[in-house]
Amino acid sequence: MKYVTQIEEYHLQRHQVKGHLNKCPIILFLRRDNKGADERTSLNQQYDFIFALRTDLDFKPANPLILGIYNGTFGTMGPSMENDTFCQRSILETPLSNQLALYLIQELLLCRKGDMAYLENMIVSLGDYLVKRHNIQLEVNTNLKMGLSPFQVQRIQRYVLEHIDRPVQISELAMVADLSIHHFIRVFKKTTGETPHQFVMRLKLEEAKKLLLSTDESVIQVGMGVGCENPSHFSQLFKSNFGIPPLKFRKAFQASLQFAS
Repeated sequence: MKYVTQIEEYHLQRHQVKGHLNKCPIILFLRRDNKGADERTSLNQQYDFIFALRTDLDFKPANPLILGIYNGTFGTMGPSMENDTFCQRSILETPLSNQLALYLIQELLLCRKGDMAYLENMIVSLGDYLVKRHNIQLEVNTNLKMGLSPFQVQRIQRYVLEHIDRPVQISELAMVADLSIHHFIRVFKKTTGETPHQFVMRLKLEEAKKLLLSTDESVIQVGMGVGCENPSHFSQLFKSNFGIPPLKFRKAFQASLQFAS
C-alpha cells in the first residue's frame, strides 16, 4: 500500500512545521547538526531539509508522524522538531533507507531550490518506505501478548553496550533477564521481533556507525571497538545491514559536510 502520495511543502523552517501538521500529518526530515561547534561553523556545516507530505485519503495517522534521518541515524521527532525530541527507531534502519537518504542528502546539497522537481519522486518514495516500516513495528507491537518487560529489555541493552567490545553470549543475556536460555530465546523474539544475535549485532553496528561519524578512528579500530576483530567480516556485516561499506559511509557524510560549507 502506498501511504505517501506527493510533497505538499519542502525546505520548511522549523518554526513553520507546526502550521503544516494539521493538513499534512506526515513530515519527512533529513537533518544534521554539529553539537559543540560555534555558531559560524554550525551554520556552515549543518543541513536541514524538511518536507510536508500528502497521504492517501484512507490513511490518516491518529497523531502527526514525523520521521526521517538525523545525524546519520533514523528515527522520529516530536512536533516541536527540537533535537532533544529525536528518538532512534531501528525498524527504519535498512539498506534501502540508508541508500535513499544518502543519495538525497548529497543531491539536495548540490541543487538549487527551483531544481528540486526531479528529486520529488525519490523524496516521496523514501517517506512512503519509512511510513511502511513504522507501521510494521506498530503491527508487531499490537500482536505481542506476552514477553519481556520494557525494564528487562533496557537491562539487556545496557549490558550489551557495556560489553560492546567483545562477543556477548545468549547465556549471558538470559542471566541478565533471569530466565532459562530456552524461555529467553522464545520470549525475546516475541518481544523485540529480533533474535538475540540480531539484537546484539544491531547494537554493535549502530555503535560502529556513530563512531565512524564522530571519531577519526580507522575502520579497523572501529570494528575492533565493537568486538569485530576481522576487518573484512566487519565490512561485510556493515554493508549487509546499512547497504554501504563503512569507509564509503564515512566518506559520503564527510562529503555532505563539504558541500554544505
